[in-house]
Amino acid sequence: MLNYTIRRLLWMVPTLLAIALFSFWISIEAPGDPVERLMQFSDDGSGSANQQRTEQLKEQWRQRLGLDKPLFYYSMSATETDFPLPRPHFHGLNNQFHHWLRNAIRGDFGYSYFDGEAIGTKLWPKLRLSFLLTVSSLLLAFAISIPIGVFGASRPDGHFDRYSALVMFMMYSLPTFFVGTLLLYTFSNPDVLYWFPEAGIQNPVTFDHDWSLGRKLQHWLPHLVLPFVTFTYGSLAYLSRITRSGLAEEQQKDYITTARAKGLSERKVLWKHSLRNALIPLITVIGQVFPITVGGSVIIETIFSLPGIGWEAYRAIMNYDYPVIVAIFTLGGLLTVVGYITSDLLYAWADPRIRYDR
Repeated sequence: MLNYTIRRLLWMVPTLLAIALFSFWISIEAPGDPVERLMQFSDDGSGSANQQRTEQLKEQWRQRLGLDKPLFYYSMSATETDFPLPRPHFHGLNNQFHHWLRNAIRGDFGYSYFDGEAIGTKLWPKLRLSFLLTVSSLLLAFAISIPIGVFGASRPDGHFDRYSALVMFMMYSLPTFFVGTLLLYTFSNPDVLYWFPEAGIQNPVTFDHDWSLGRKLQHWLPHLVLPFVTFTYGSLAYLSRITRSGLAEEQQKDYITTARAKGLSERKVLWKHSLRNALIPLITVIGQVFPITVGGSVIIETIFSLPGIGWEAYRAIMNYDYPVIVAIFTLGGLLTVVGYITSDLLYAWADPRIRYDR
């Protein structure tokens, strides 16, 4: 298991390097001059008297962004004496890609074109909010769906199994954005039921940053109820049916017949033997929670105006904020790789037949 973990971590390196190369290519191919876009947030002045000052500021921004360096570790240049083959010129570590990669590893993705703010300062708090909301809602979905699936599989074609299947299929047929909009219209509407705030995670007028953590949580909770329910709803029906079908398949296998023949109780056979081997599809969902944090939260956070990474991605796309788009794309790739490794390690824990060290 340890050897497999080390190998997978080593395989992460070329994968992340490919993601970094693609992200850098997007950043340099983005239309417009980054310096010109960022100059609107600098005190550049106007008119011929300030022209020299403007050029100095542009040069400072180019040096700050590393745009005065060569593009990559080497470049090809051809002269008449090199015909027909160009001659490579190596630039070492003093190049734009290495500058971008070094800053990206430290969490510095440059500056936003929209407001000139450092991207790392903008994204990390939003990523924490999206991750906590996604993980907590998925844990609640597991806590509800697994008992439903187990109880349905323990009594196949019974009343509970049939009715729960009907309800879950009805829930699964309703898209998440529709459910979120319906909840918002019903429970955040002064004309219907105004039980919860309609947007954001806090009231900018009454919220005080000097409050204790308990007081802050008390203030945030009403704002997060509807988004939390929407996130949980999106996984509930899917997980319960996966659990039920996986257990139903395991119940037909020989080792279950052997366990029953040994005199084990049906509860022990179901929860200790069948469920663990039926966890493989559920573990795949656990591994997807990391990329879902970035990609799957866009619609829900946009509906409820939550200041998470999904809402920031939507704003960046609408405002053509290319550095923020590249940063979110890079983080999404990193979280996807982490999710795959997490799933593979959990596979070995759930199924002892999996031996990665061989």
